Amino acid sequence: MSARHAHPGGPDGNSSYEAGSRDGRPSVINGLSVDLEDWYQGLTSTNRQFDRWQDLEDRVVPATQRLLALLQAHGVRATFFVLGFVARMHPDLIERIAADGHEIALHGYGHRRVDRLTPASFRQELEEGLASLVGIVDDMPTGHRAPYFSINRRSLWALDTLAEFGFTYDASLFPTRNMLYGFPGAPRLPVRLLPMELVEFPASTVRLGPLTLPIAGGFYVRATPARWIAWSIRRLNGQGQPAILYLHPWELDPDHPMPACVTVRERITHYTGLDTVETKWRHLLESFEFAPLGTLVDAVTRTAVLSEQRTSLSVGTLR
Repeated sequence: MSARHAHPGGPDGNSSYEAGSRDGRPSVINGLSVDLEDWYQGLTSTNRQFDRWQDLEDRVVPATQRLLALLQAHGVRATFFVLGFVARMHPDLIERIAADGHEIALHGYGHRRVDRLTPASFRQELEEGLASLVGIVDDMPTGHRAPYFSINRRSLWALDTLAEFGFTYDASLFPTRNMLYGFPGAPRLPVRLLPMELVEFPASTVRLGPLTLPIAGGFYVRATPARWIAWSIRRLNGQGQPAILYLHPWELDPDHPMPACVTVRERITHYTGLDTVETKWRHLLESFEFAPLGTLVDAVTRTAVLSEQRTSLSVGTLR
């Protein structure tokens, strides 16, 4: 297999999120990412049954090919947070993603929640995940997202570990609460975390009065009107901020299995809106500018310097 680069280069000299104009108006570059995992890794009931994974129907390749075709049709590149298990099973798929110009980043190895790991076991997850990409990409990933956005107040130590491993950015904070995860009080907007000099891209939310409402992707795109998501992105862009959005390949595979062990909650959060989500994403990709997260890192860092650290944050204040 020929090696590919883990991340494409960003625009030369780009020191802000603006990307020319759309219809004569300045447009903001939003961050688009993909959590590269199969349907049974997204379901909490089957995710925990690691020993059974190889017995479950593997659908990640055709689902990802459909997603790649969608992105190519709109000329959009994204960050693919690759699960190490998927890279081991399908190295050719990772090569195809990189060949299409997308950034390769890390989603751990076994889709394990970081807030339930010890520091030693988290290091092992990172090591196994990175090892799965050796021989597939030339350069090791510089970006990371924890499964289930599971870096929170209990697991902030993981940010130091990421910096030690040489990552330059993370996208694991979910600054509100839902039934599975969340970190109320976490920064809502891209920020440089100190002292480890790590850029954080929190999943996007919007504020309506006292409410912090998630709009970043997954269930929140599938279960709400496309006009609401578009309005929310425009609101962030109007503040000069990028929206940080995500999706999964299995969301474009509405016929994937529903095992008997699926819970009522999973029927809602995992299967809602699968038949309409591709149409929503087509609308979003046509309406807004998107790029891989790695190309936005310099903009966050430079903005922090120019604003005299107003977009920097000491991790100690989150504990």
